[in-house]
Amino acid sequence: MTLPFSAISHSTGYSVKTNSPIHHFYPVIAIPARNEEQRLPLLLSALGSQTWLRATARPIVVKIVINNSTDKSLEMARLALDNQPGLSAEIAVVNFPPDLAHVGSARKLAMDLASSACPAEGGVILTTDADAIPEANWIEANLAAISSGADLVGGCLNGNRKEEAQLGPGFAARARAVMQYSRLCDRLASLIDPLEHDPWPRHSDNTGGSLAIKAQLYQSLGGLPAIPLREDLALVSMARSAGGKLVHPLNVRVEVSARLAGRAQGGMADCLKNWIRAEAEGAPILVEDPERVLARLARRRAIRESADSSCALVELLAPDEPDAPATVKVAEATQLICRIISEVEGTTDAA
Repeated sequence: MTLPFSAISHSTGYSVKTNSPIHHFYPVIAIPARNEEQRLPLLLSALGSQTWLRATARPIVVKIVINNSTDKSLEMARLALDNQPGLSAEIAVVNFPPDLAHVGSARKLAMDLASSACPAEGGVILTTDADAIPEANWIEANLAAISSGADLVGGCLNGNRKEEAQLGPGFAARARAVMQYSRLCDRLASLIDPLEHDPWPRHSDNTGGSLAIKAQLYQSLGGLPAIPLREDLALVSMARSAGGKLVHPLNVRVEVSARLAGRAQGGMADCLKNWIRAEAEGAPILVEDPERVLARLARRRAIRESADSSCALVELLAPDEPDAPATVKVAEATQLICRIISEVEGTTDAA
């Protein structure tokens, strides 16, 4: 369905340095935004301070989709762009019908616009959220990973410390416990189902808060699916099914908001509110059973090592499970997974 939108362009005339080691890539940034009058300018300021600008003297092309907004996101974005000569931006203002008024539709349009702006060779689409703050080397670090052979790059997401502190010590303890367990699960994955292109140490984030993908791969997949929830993870799964190499370098980092008034139903804000509610009720912290994690990883490895192995089969038969049942207390699960990791490491060392 084609929707009418108004577009406002801000462009600059930068010359191109051809001696940069990453000059042959053409990054285009895709940003969905809804009622982000306060945070969108901060993101644009962070993009305008990217080391990529100094390395290449080439403007950063940005595609912003402001959708179904009732605040001054457009006006504030315009003002912010006036102070960012290094950004060549186009703003699309869209009002999706109610059944399409979600982040999947907005991100798809932003990434499709970014894809259209990419050249036939060397185009890379980077997407982030309107409330995110990428580190100064974000673009260069993503492109360095692409240059090293990656097709997709997931960036490490860290919550805003001031906002997280306001959520209280109980929330902080819960968050630390869950994140520690998540990291241990990924460590186990690196041992049971090792991927040469994505070695340990690494992180495990690959969401819309920081995701880069080769434009040619994005186009070959037909673009991002316009679904209401986890459109980013769906794209990652599609890309991996097609043989795309996903990496998680530790130097690709983005700060994300820890606000409780989110824009996406079922998104980060809802997760934070659930944690706060659980803490107030004294509910135990539950995570996926380590034995279940181990079984999934073993299944993945068996599929990869089989004669009929394919990336698509791995995604079909042993996919990531962001909604896996949480049935084991985190302290117990952490103790058990540490024991499993020690046993696997011992076996690996002995071999």
